[in-house]
Amino acid sequence: MEEKKIKVECFRYCPETDDAPYYVTYEIPLAGRMSVLDCLNYIRENLDPGLTYFINCRKGFCARCALEVDGKKVLGCTCEVKGDIKVKPIREDKVIKDLWCKNI
Repeated sequence: MEEKKIKVECFRYCPETDDAPYYVTYEIPLAGRMSVLDCLNYIRENLDPGLTYFINCRKGFCARCALEVDGKKVLGCTCEVKGDIKVKPIREDKVIKDLWCKNI
């Protein structure tokens, strides 16, 4: 059986070094039930160790992993992924680096 792969288009931006935000698309395996945070963890652990985002409770309590996925505001730890996604920070004007924002 062929492994299903999805594309994750990630917002990237470091205000200290980049002139403007940009997107990078990663192709990853969709292994069973995966959250957006699982996808980001896969990318950081296997493809791009520089990808920056916030991880805390992983249970939907703290809301620090709030992101915009395909135009909807979600918690990265509880939002299940079923296909290709586009991920960006919930507030581009508050970006510390990539998907990590200052407390909102």
